[in-house]
Amino acid sequence: MFIKNDDTDLWKGLAVEGGGTKTTAVVFQGLELLGFGSSGSSNFVEVGKRAENAIERAVRQALRMAQLDLSDIDRASFALAGIGDSPRFTEIGERMVKGIFRNAIVVNDGVAACKLAHIDMDGGTLVAGTGNVAYIQKSGQMRRLAGWGWFFGDEGSASYIGRKALTMATRAVDGLVESRLPEEVESFFGKPLREVIERFTRRPNKRAIASFARIVDGLAERGDPASILIMNEVIEYLDSMLKRIKREVDRVAGTGGVFKSRLVRRKFPDLTVYESYQTVIGSVILLLENVTEEDRTQLLKQLDELRGKSRRGSKF
Repeated sequence: MFIKNDDTDLWKGLAVEGGGTKTTAVVFQGLELLGFGSSGSSNFVEVGKRAENAIERAVRQALRMAQLDLSDIDRASFALAGIGDSPRFTEIGERMVKGIFRNAIVVNDGVAACKLAHIDMDGGTLVAGTGNVAYIQKSGQMRRLAGWGWFFGDEGSASYIGRKALTMATRAVDGLVESRLPEEVESFFGKPLREVIERFTRRPNKRAIASFARIVDGLAERGDPASILIMNEVIEYLDSMLKRIKREVDRVAGTGGVFKSRLVRRKFPDLTVYESYQTVIGSVILLLENVTEEDRTQLLKQLDELRGKSRRGSKF
């Protein structure tokens, strides 16, 4: 599945990582990053055709910064949410990617997260972002855990927090629990609670619901009873998944926005956690051979530098 090579410095690569909230692309040659780009969600399971547009937008930005064209790229890897969710979803995602770069490697974004954290060493990574998935790399093989989707799973994700919060808000209105969630839901979404519930019942929007998670986290920190119940449930699930991974491998890491919660970080103070945008470096590693931990550190440093330039609106 992974390209091995001895001529790393002679070819140019494109690496893309796309999740439920953001898409990141980098252009590189050897261990030098040449360009960076970012855009919105490319989880094609959730956003459909917009996913391809988001990927193309991020890739164009990265190529523009690198002062290259797509025809200059020799090898590419795409790590996308939705790949591996089912045979049908994988086929859709692979077809979309092949329309952009025919010979690209296509994997789930959790694979890239695992490669970022452990390179070629045995280890596991728990992704807790808009959705939730985990991967264990052992003896050169990659195995998936969780990632059952937000209807039946995703217990450790922002979308789960948001969905549970809407349920708790209805319970609070009915006098079953004590909470400020009804008022906060209405303030955040700008509509009465019943209209918010109707809207997401008719047209579920995973990303929009996930965006409410930070409000729930803040309420929990301030002592809101229902929000505390939600965050405790999420923390319990994350703990169980990390323990499950540790039954097979010693090295464990996390990535995703849920790990930014101070409540979550206090529970797992020693866990190595990567920022979601850094996962694109795992997609870079998929294309390279003999990457060391020092190499990874340098790639992450370059990523932050290019990301900073991009945010400042530098012209290339």
